[in-house]
Amino acid sequence: MSHVPSMIRKQHFDVVVLGSGFAGTLTAMIARKHGCSVLLVEKSQHPRMAIGESTTPLTNLLLEEIAKAHDLAFLLDFTQYGKWKKAHPDLKVGLKRGFSFYNRQSKGKSSELTKWDDELLVAASPNNIVADTQWWRADWDLFLVDQCKKMGVEYSDLTDISDLREEDDGVLLWIKTERSQRRVKAGLLIDACGGRAGIGQLLSIRKKTLNSTPETFAVHGHFSGVATIPPSNSQLGTGPLPYHPEDSAIHHIIDGGWVWSLRFDHGQVSAGAVLREKNYRSIQDQSPESIWSSVVNKHDELKRLFQKAVPLYPLRKIKRVGFEMERTYGNRWIMLPSSAGFIDPLLSTGFPLTLQTIQRLAFCLSPQSLRQPGPLAALSSLARSSKADLRMVDQLIGTLYATMGDFRHFAATSLIYFAAVSFTEAALRLGKKKLAPGFLFSEDPTLSVHILSTFENIKRIHQSEKTAEERWSDLRSCVDAAISEFNVIGVSTKTKTPYFRAETAPLFEHAHKLESTTAEIKNMLISAGLA
Repeated sequence: MSHVPSMIRKQHFDVVVLGSGFAGTLTAMIARKHGCSVLLVEKSQHPRMAIGESTTPLTNLLLEEIAKAHDLAFLLDFTQYGKWKKAHPDLKVGLKRGFSFYNRQSKGKSSELTKWDDELLVAASPNNIVADTQWWRADWDLFLVDQCKKMGVEYSDLTDISDLREEDDGVLLWIKTERSQRRVKAGLLIDACGGRAGIGQLLSIRKKTLNSTPETFAVHGHFSGVATIPPSNSQLGTGPLPYHPEDSAIHHIIDGGWVWSLRFDHGQVSAGAVLREKNYRSIQDQSPESIWSSVVNKHDELKRLFQKAVPLYPLRKIKRVGFEMERTYGNRWIMLPSSAGFIDPLLSTGFPLTLQTIQRLAFCLSPQSLRQPGPLAALSSLARSSKADLRMVDQLIGTLYATMGDFRHFAATSLIYFAAVSFTEAALRLGKKKLAPGFLFSEDPTLSVHILSTFENIKRIHQSEKTAEERWSDLRSCVDAAISEFNVIGVSTKTKTPYFRAETAPLFEHAHKLESTTAEIKNMLISAGLA
């Protein structure tokens, strides 16, 4: 540790949060509502651009639960697109009706071309009013910081932590700004910085590679002038789409990776590429602009979409996307998921993992518990639960990367995720959390093992030496059988066209899986504004 003078004035806070993004500000507000003294520390300054923008129904439900549980009613305006636009038209946002996947690979289509070779559209909402959102983080994060300050959170930006010392009943920090230096004693230190920028760096904690997800790097930015995808860009005859593709999180699956595109109401687009290191080693060390140009110009549709696009600022590179920290908590500190580990943005899993951890952590955020002597015993179990969630996502994303070479296999495998999170959302709305413990049933010893076994079976089928059509038949049967226990939204690989609408009929049909009556399902849908 660096030498710092001991005579500097020391302040005490019940909670110190590092990082003033969405996770950090939300945690700070909860702690303040519980009566804690809170310091929120930010290394840079708002407004700032960031990625991590795409919400899901589960994300917004968890945000709604937090708002109601911790007297943060203003957050309810941000849990649906229609509410957001009505209450805060000044805050930039995008409409997200679902997930759209397009096959842009140079090979891998079957001899009998079907829509399953070409695209997958999964609706998350039946209309725009109750739809999910894409967060324009420059506006959203600044708004949340302002809310923190209104609640009495002390906020310090352009601030560095020069040293950290763990103690039995807290963490001692040396905090530096351009104008001052001070010592702060935190009853609980929460790392919401993301990556290794916070406690991981200060304590020299090592990052581990992931067990299943391959090593990837990414380039990203925000653009103006991005062309749109037409309502259908396929030559195959189909029925109407469940939504316009531009009103969704768009995923272009390319050789050895994928490209995202999120459009906002003011016309600008968040876009980036996540690339496997083994496939793109020759360009990995190039500038972000060179990497982006190489990827876009290699694919005709991407070239059309981005040929007139102008970046709003220099593109950025993430040298390694996925990681897991070897140590994620101490006697009086804990990392939120974005700091403890991250898998991949492919299915927007980061937000629900973070929100579930914040929900668990909220029970510790009281002056009574934080001012007691000794370590906080609850932190170890919190960290274990978060790690279990993370590792389920690792296996999911790793399996999706393993099957990307055959788009049909990739699309079918993704249905496991959509069925699982939709079941979780329904169970939570029905007040039956016990049916879906943890993310992807990570805390259910039977279902989690079942899903992990399915991922292994999928990889085995994908790699088998059978004919392409035999493998496809086997994989479809594997997926449909695997999700039968928790499929309450009617997704199936047997569907001729992989367009899945957000419909309520399957919920009534499968009410027994949710241990509910049809009347309970109806009341739940009415309460959620979905009926």
